[in-house]
Amino acid sequence: MSTIIIQRLDGTNYDLDALGFRVKQFNIPLNNYSYAYQQIGKYGSTRTDSYQQYLVIPLILTITAEDINDYNLQLFELRRIMRSDEDFYVINSVMPYMRWKCRAEAVTPTQNGNFWRSSDVTISLDCADGYAESVATTLTPMNFSSGAWGFGQNIPDKDISFEFSSNDFVFHNLGLIPLTADERPAKIIFNGDAPNGFTITNKTTGQTFKLNRGVSRADTVIINGIMPLVNDQQAYKDSNHGYLDFAIGENQIHIDGASNFDIKFDTRFYY
Repeated sequence: MSTIIIQRLDGTNYDLDALGFRVKQFNIPLNNYSYAYQQIGKYGSTRTDSYQQYLVIPLILTITAEDINDYNLQLFELRRIMRSDEDFYVINSVMPYMRWKCRAEAVTPTQNGNFWRSSDVTISLDCADGYAESVATTLTPMNFSSGAWGFGQNIPDKDISFEFSSNDFVFHNLGLIPLTADERPAKIIFNGDAPNGFTITNKTTGQTFKLNRGVSRADTVIINGIMPLVNDQQAYKDSNHGYLDFAIGENQIHIDGASNFDIKFDTRFYY
């Protein structure tokens, strides 16, 4: 079994196997959905919506130690590693470029007889997102040599970038779910000359964002979900109140009203 890394939000990594917590299983269940139905007439219903539920990921390990004192210290170490007053990330070393944001449910380890090890300890990891996320963002160069991206992330067999300077380009959403402005937004960073404002249209989704105020290349426009910022100041009143989602796969993007510009996307993908 590959080793499992627990990564705290401050960036501290704990290699469970190296610390004496022998990982036996880390099995990711398939996604679970719930459905909403509306009664139609007397003889049936129509499905009106579906929802992705959170995942419970079982992590099975044994606690090993040198003696009974060390065993009790290992129990405290496991409590420290798995404390769930905040989220933490779980990384399988086989695919170190993906991570699961989790919290651990309560568990009571049991010592295995007189031996300085535990019986199997099953820790249920609650993953509210329901998906793994890429460790890297789209601001990280997308190539296999960097170690930040890897197989299974739907990277096409061609050079792709998330920084553009042309009016028409393709944004690739490599994940398994859409990037939506209200749940998992893709941050858009724009610098360019647009004396009368500019528009960004996602032809794939049919959505348009328009900034109605003029900006120059010295200004920085950030669109993060539904809230646009100009030089770190809210500019919602100066927009059409539109927002941009990104469908799975290729999204055809068009920009009007701007010249001498650069636009880049900062997002993770979800698998």
